[in-house]
Amino acid sequence: MSTDQASPATRASNPAPRSSDSAARASERGAATRSGLLTAARAVFIKEGYAQAGVTDIVARAGASVGSLYHHFSGKADLYLALFDELENDYIERTRKAVRRAKDAGVGDPMVLFLIGARGYLDVSIEQRELAGVFARGDGPPGFEMVWQQRLRDWVSKNTEFFARSGEPLDEAVAIVMTGAMMLAVSELARAPDSVRARHIADGVISVLSRLEIRS
Repeated sequence: MSTDQASPATRASNPAPRSSDSAARASERGAATRSGLLTAARAVFIKEGYAQAGVTDIVARAGASVGSLYHHFSGKADLYLALFDELENDYIERTRKAVRRAKDAGVGDPMVLFLIGARGYLDVSIEQRELAGVFARGDGPPGFEMVWQQRLRDWVSKNTEFFARSGEPLDEAVAIVMTGAMMLAVSELARAPDSVRARHIADGVISVLSRLEIRS
């Protein structure tokens, strides 16, 4: 055997790096880059608004390259929509958790459960009102208004289904008013000068919703 050939024992004691490990590290780096770009985009959009934000500003803040941005996103609009999806997911998760806790505590009245979920939804808007304000400015990418309207219709459907499952059919007009009030509240909370004012607005919205007659 040639002296420059490793024996089976040597190869066993010095295994080559596994491709799965390399893939895992690459995946982690990619996830970190993507997260950094989103964090940078959030800061730039909050400061400049969507229309004035530049891709070069975002990648500079993220410490990334333009090429890496286009590897993870199709462009500035894609970053905007990804941030919108993240905020929507926060709304959904907080609402579900609030309602689940209330049910576990024995709350069964569908209107009370709705108001508890609505409070959770508005709490996210207060905590993230700077980001919510990005989407309330009206300077988003072309077509975003239709995305917003579709989300509104989705929430109307979800609220109607929620009351129907609870045995309390919800009048469609009331569902539209309730959901529309929530969307308008989010916009107003985003414009509030501080959290104290924002919570005052949220309290008023919950109070008004609690007085609605829900039955058809």
